Amino acid sequence: MNRRMEHIASVSRSSGLEKDGDSLKDRAVQEEYRAFIDEKLKTFWDLYMADSSKLLTDSAMRQKRDSQENISILFRKLREGLFSSGRRDSFALEVYETSLYLSVIFDSPVRTTSILSHLVPDIYPKATSPQPSSLTTMFVLLLHHLVTSYPSQRTYFEQIRQITPKHPERPSAGYSWISALAQSLRAQNFVRFEQLSHPDAFDHLLPPLRSRSSSKCIGTFPNLPREAVYALISRLRSKTRDRAWIVVRNAYRELSSSDETRSWLGRRLFFDSFGSETTVVRFDEWIQERCREGHLRPREGVKDRWLVCKARPG
Repeated sequence: MNRRMEHIASVSRSSGLEKDGDSLKDRAVQEEYRAFIDEKLKTFWDLYMADSSKLLTDSAMRQKRDSQENISILFRKLREGLFSSGRRDSFALEVYETSLYLSVIFDSPVRTTSILSHLVPDIYPKATSPQPSSLTTMFVLLLHHLVTSYPSQRTYFEQIRQITPKHPERPSAGYSWISALAQSLRAQNFVRFEQLSHPDAFDHLLPPLRSRSSSKCIGTFPNLPREAVYALISRLRSKTRDRAWIVVRNAYRELSSSDETRSWLGRRLFFDSFGSETTVVRFDEWIQERCREGHLRPREGVKDRWLVCKARPG
């Protein structure tokens, strides 16, 4: 079965002319193909995602990226079959949502934009009942635009205007949070941004954590929506770090390596990130990088203290 599924033709590429070119328009084949993808995803997750602390060799990283690409292509072929057959039921919704969350986790913003363009205006409005997952998808939609367009928020506001008539949850806890997060960026209130971009501020708005054995999971991976939001928040924190550093650089004359400074600077510059691929910015490595860039220089005669070099105007 796996060999047949691996080589099944894409609807868009075959135009129905190749052998099995229309197979993915068939509902039974679609569901069989979805189960096949889940096995691929399970193998990938156990190898590369289950232990985020494990360091991968360059070769393993290439294999990981190849696996991500393969899974993404399989999901794209399935979505093409769903679109061509006009299927808009709960099965189709799950495929589109899982594709979306994986595109974020795999850091493929072009795919994320493409999937959102079908999911939000097309799939959700045709669902037969309100979807509990739609709020998380709205978070993914808006965070995606905050990340990809940073520091501009033009596309973020365009999306707000488009989705409000269909999802008029204002004022809701979810809308209040994402609105305050975006406002903190516009105001460059980085203290507030750090608070709002920490899981303590938004975790309760996401679907509850479930084990992979849960009967109500998305595929075999029920926590993909949470992981996608965490990944976008981590990328937004990373993008904001350079601007926050400008503020710190202009306000302070020197830094030390005391525990208090490490903790304070970590909060001010968002050193923590969240999700399955957590990458913590390490204080010592960050200091060395700033020294190489000419932002800091060691203070003569004093160990573990650095003078802040002010940016030259113009």
